[in-house]
Amino acid sequence: MKTAPPGANNDSAAMESGSTIDPLARIIGEVCLGPTAQIGAGAVLEGPIIAGACLRAAPLALVGGPAQHRRPEMQGTLHIGSNVEIREAATVHRGCAKPDARTVIGDDVLIMAYAHVGHDCRLERGVTLCNGAQLGGHVVVGEYAMVGARAALHQFVRVGSGAMIAAGSMVSGDVPPWTLVAGDRARIIGPNRAALVNHGLKQSLPHLRKAIRLLWPGSGRAAIPAIELKAALGTAEAKEDPVIESLIAFLTAPTKRSCCARQRH
Repeated sequence: MKTAPPGANNDSAAMESGSTIDPLARIIGEVCLGPTAQIGAGAVLEGPIIAGACLRAAPLALVGGPAQHRRPEMQGTLHIGSNVEIREAATVHRGCAKPDARTVIGDDVLIMAYAHVGHDCRLERGVTLCNGAQLGGHVVVGEYAMVGARAALHQFVRVGSGAMIAAGSMVSGDVPPWTLVAGDRARIIGPNRAALVNHGLKQSLPHLRKAIRLLWPGSGRAAIPAIELKAALGTAEAKEDPVIESLIAFLTAPTKRSCCARQRH
């Protein structure tokens, strides 16, 4: 890891690691870049930041800006994994909930143009934020989830692995793993079939469909608790399904938000 000194634009330490920093970029504070970083014109990196290899910050991206918070004295850090791309005019803010708070961007994350990642968020491996997606503070987005263009997520919302949030959605509740949600306020449409197929989990589709019907039934039917889901599914194959395991773990974990409701057809 190489450290860019305060105010550096094209520091030699970063260049020695194979990085490219445009003369019009701005590096402020304690910024540690991994090898082969590419920092575009007008991009601003404001530390404390620790970044892995192959960070790509496009022109006008703001990476590591101070949290938008009424307690300016409580500013944390930003930790970025490897092979992360942050596109034009996107903003990623550092943590602020406590002195050692951090915003965490996992490996292989893509943050498209004009998207915003608020303070103390955590984006796990392979997450995609499409153009203009907006994440409030403390949002957690699980592995390989996708947030559609111009979708907005309430503070403290959790998004499960492999979930898809449709473009323009207003999300005020937790999004279960491997589901598709849409609308204002966002509701569960069904399984995220594309993600399941792409990750070799097509066999989980019927189990997840049945689980959604049991957990979020139509009117006149009682929903079963998540802890009883395996027994309700019946078959041994469904009980051992990793998608069902992840769904139960997600629904029984501590949270500050209720889960999204299911869309009624």
